[in-house]
Amino acid sequence: MRTGVAGAASARSLEACGDDSGSSSQLLKFRQQEFAVRAQRRAFALSASIEDVLVAAADRASERLKRERPEFSAATLNKLAYCIPLLFGVGALAALLTSVSTIMLCALAVLPAAFRILVVVSPTQGPRRASSAIAHEALPIYTVIAPLHREARVVDQLLSAIEQLDYPAEKLDVIVIVEADEPATHAAITRRKHRLPLTVVPTPPAGPRTKPKALNIALELARGSFVAIYDAEDRPESQQLRRALETFRSAGDNLACVQAPLCIDTDTTWLARYFTAEYAGHFDVFLPKLAGFGLPLPLGGSSNHFRTAALREAGGWDPYNVTEDADLGMRLARLGYRCGVIESTTFEEAPATARRWLGQRSRWLKGWMRLSRVYFSLCFSSARTCMDYTSQRDRNKIVRAPMFVHVRNGSANACLHVRFCGRYRG
Repeated sequence: MRTGVAGAASARSLEACGDDSGSSSQLLKFRQQEFAVRAQRRAFALSASIEDVLVAAADRASERLKRERPEFSAATLNKLAYCIPLLFGVGALAALLTSVSTIMLCALAVLPAAFRILVVVSPTQGPRRASSAIAHEALPIYTVIAPLHREARVVDQLLSAIEQLDYPAEKLDVIVIVEADEPATHAAITRRKHRLPLTVVPTPPAGPRTKPKALNIALELARGSFVAIYDAEDRPESQQLRRALETFRSAGDNLACVQAPLCIDTDTTWLARYFTAEYAGHFDVFLPKLAGFGLPLPLGGSSNHFRTAALREAGGWDPYNVTEDADLGMRLARLGYRCGVIESTTFEEAPATARRWLGQRSRWLKGWMRLSRVYFSLCFSSARTCMDYTSQRDRNKIVRAPMFVHVRNGSANACLHVRFCGRYRG
């Protein structure tokens, strides 16, 4: 077994994604900036201790999205954005005062369910069949990231499932992220016999102490052209990495992520059976339909497979959003990328008690509210920009005014982001 920390003695975090990632649509400028940044990190890593390298990586994981794409970061929300849910609540209470507004409120309340029904019953094209199997020597390096937080009980189960993946061991890059102040989880990893090389990265105890921050640290160390995320209780099917890779190879370069369906395989309680039904409807019916229509996907928290280059271009995960998966799915769509689904299941456990279920749901609702505030702020910002343009005397004839336009030039292998409020004459 090889366990350790990728740090001062390792340049793995500085390796560029190979050409086999299929991300030919990345801007040359973005590539050059990445190489320059990695060169600086290499120089720092060779002269600093492992602890200093990890602290610097944690700082970058916390601040990268806020610094590079502040409009997408929940950390940059102003105080007014935090009042949006309260304003909606006050408006809902006020709507109950009259019969007409009450009817309108009820109609708004059923819109999400109506949208789901419309998506499910609408016909779509079947999923595109993946290309033939990829030869062993043509398989790229595949990074598997497993963030662990107080998961000593299921460490052996997770690592055993990863070891059973049908993928060459020499082309698997397994990174396990553990909090530095969790000795039980560290001990559980150390005492088992491993069949694959592992990189165990202790996360420095600095805020925000969230899963997306840990994933961002691991993303810096990833040397694979593709990245898969698994939670502690996950048990993916053995062919899942190959299925994802075949889907990436058969799709266009703008396919940045594929979601493997999650399935609850425990039915010990009524709560577990409820989760089984809910996950079946969401991952087996709703998400494939959304992907068929080309709509943004609210990704699940695990079994996501990414093109590494596209994930880095999007800024990774938002460490200040607890539903970082759904946020990333929306952000990839805003940048012109698609997300899809694959036919390979990951089995996991359901919350065993009502207390755990309530904590999970509260976290999801909190994350979705924060995500809605981010995009409401984007809409308000766009509206203000439009008003600034229309107030100018020499630009008073608007032909059209889209809020956001994304142009992807496939022939030139370039990606152009344009944000404007109108095209003007004269």
